[in-house]
Amino acid sequence: MHVCSNCFNDEELKRFIESDSSLKGICDFCDNKAESEIIKLDELLDFFEELLNIFEKNEEGKPLIELINEDWELFSSNDVGSKILANLFLPLKSKFSNPNQNVTYTNEIIECTSFWETLKNDLKWERRFLTNAKIFAELGWDGFFNRNNSLQEGEILYRARVHKNDGQTAYPTTQMGSPEKKIALAGRANPQGIPYLYLSTLPDTTFYETRATYLDEISIGEFIAKKDEVINLVDFTAGISLFLNIENINNYVKSVILKKHISIDLSKPLRRYDSELEYIPTQFICEFIREISDSDGIMFNSSLHIGGKNVVLFKENKMECISVKKYKVTDVKITHELI
Repeated sequence: MHVCSNCFNDEELKRFIESDSSLKGICDFCDNKAESEIIKLDELLDFFEELLNIFEKNEEGKPLIELINEDWELFSSNDVGSKILANLFLPLKSKFSNPNQNVTYTNEIIECTSFWETLKNDLKWERRFLTNAKIFAELGWDGFFNRNNSLQEGEILYRARVHKNDGQTAYPTTQMGSPEKKIALAGRANPQGIPYLYLSTLPDTTFYETRATYLDEISIGEFIAKKDEVINLVDFTAGISLFLNIENINNYVKSVILKKHISIDLSKPLRRYDSELEYIPTQFICEFIREISDSDGIMFNSSLHIGGKNVVLFKENKMECISVKKYKVTDVKITHELI
């Protein structure tokens, strides 16, 4: 049986098939009827053997093909993935026999990644300042937050400040940075009194993040890295590739799933009736990242502006505001659903 790159979404796996192929033909698994670069499915046995080892049979879980594609978007479709998996179980002597068999991740992976929920509860309601730090090393968390992205040279980030009064002139560049320590309020990443610099990759995102409303006047500053400064980030938005990380798949899967859980909480906006206690776990994880990595901050998706990304820098000394423009909000659209 032969497989082609169109069967997969994983970019690294697609590149491997296209570069390793020595023949062209019709794929046995997908709907592509045109000749393309193909390889024998047997050439992917080692990859799929390691992949299937991260799952266990569990009637209370999800179908294997659904879990793989839901979390990793490995196959171009569930149908194609099911066909490929069905042809791998026998040569791999796998513990699985059906792509729709219910599974979960291994206990080791679940224990590592589910500890985030335990930690959140502990920090909010049990122990805040003297939590058990040894367990992070035991679970391997100290290796999951290495910097994996850097701002491109000349890349512009944006920060907004809502004006307090109508007709106010735009804030000067010197007043667009993070607030002074004495007046710094708690945020999703920073504790009260420890200011971080909150930026966005798109100017439109800043309107959403500041909760700007109709007729608000806003100053938006443009920030770039100072000359010869490199801004290193722990990127919670980074793309994933199981194929590229197959040699250390257990730790890679733990890292990605854990970051997904944390990213949801980083992106979650605080509602008017929520307590600032909701911010404590993400404040803690940012302190943890500062301590164990040499990164300057983090990047995560905005939940308020689809497609927007937020950057939080632990210190603003590597960035400078180069210009400020003033805007007025002229329209606000609110959508709703019955609950």
